[in-house]
Amino acid sequence: MREFEDYSWRGLITPEIEHIYSPYLRDRGVGEAPTLLVIHPATPVAGDWTAAAARLIAEARERGVPVVHSLPPGARPIAALAPREAEPVSPRPCESAFFSSDLERVLTRLDAQSLVICGAPTSGAVRASSVEGKSFGYRVALAEETVGDVVQMLHRLSLFDIAHKYGDVMTAEELLQQDTFKAAPAR
Repeated sequence: MREFEDYSWRGLITPEIEHIYSPYLRDRGVGEAPTLLVIHPATPVAGDWTAAAARLIAEARERGVPVVHSLPPGARPIAALAPREAEPVSPRPCESAFFSSDLERVLTRLDAQSLVICGAPTSGAVRASSVEGKSFGYRVALAEETVGDVVQMLHRLSLFDIAHKYGDVMTAEELLQQDTFKAAPAR
C-alpha cells in the first residue's frame, strides 16, 4: 500500500499542512462486514471515475458484498452503475446519503459494519456521506479512482479531508486486495 500521504492531494499540500495533519496517519483498510454504497450524482459529473466505480460494483457483487444505491429525487442512475433489481435504493433528499433517508435502516437489515463508498460528487454527497457514516459508527473506505467531482481541486481536497478525518482512502487495487472486502459470514 502506498504511503498515507501519497495520493491525489500530494501536490496541493504543503509540508507544514502535512505536519499539522500527521496525527491522523494510520493503517488503512476495509472494515468487517462491508456494504458498498453507490452515490449517484444529481447532475452529470464528467471524468473517468465511472469505469472504476463500475468495476468496484462488479467485484462487490461477485464477492457477495451487499450493494446499496443512494439516489437524489428525480435523478436517474448512471447506466454503468445502475442498481440490480434486488439491490436497495435509498432516496437521498440532501447531500448526505444518511440524512432524512432510510439508509441506516437498510444497512442495519444488511448487518453492515463498515462502508465502502463510490460515486459523485466527492466534495458533496461522497464527503457528507463519509462524515455521517463515521458518525453512525461505520468504518468508511473509498478508492480515489471510484469517486469524481466537477472541479478537480475540490475532488483532491475532499479526499484529503476524508482521509484525515472520516475514512480510509486508497487506490482501487489496494481496496480490492483487502481480505475484508467480501461478504460477511452468515450468522
